[in-house]
Amino acid sequence: MKKGFTVLEADNGLDGLTVAEAEKPDLVLLDLIMPGMHGFAVCKQLRENPAFDKTTIVITSSKSYKPDIDKALELGADAYVIKPVEFDELFQIASEKMSIRLREKP
Repeated sequence: MKKGFTVLEADNGLDGLTVAEAEKPDLVLLDLIMPGMHGFAVCKQLRENPAFDKTTIVITSSKSYKPDIDKALELGADAYVIKPVEFDELFQIASEKMSIRLREKP
């Protein structure tokens, strides 16, 4: 547990969806490039499921291309963070986005 978060891990996109569906996390940190299923596809599937309306999705990637950032946000990601990123910065972004999402959704 780090700063009050319980961390669950998955080795690929398909396993990530399985873990998310079983655990219904408040926050998903999602790498863009993963084996089995691209991060865009995982984000899209999560956002299409009403069970994840209050779940904050933060995509992390070393890719800093504007089209990738735009697509992530269009698919429903709450933030796109370019790696490398310090834990404290990632924690701050995730916390802010979680607070906003929880306030906006009934």
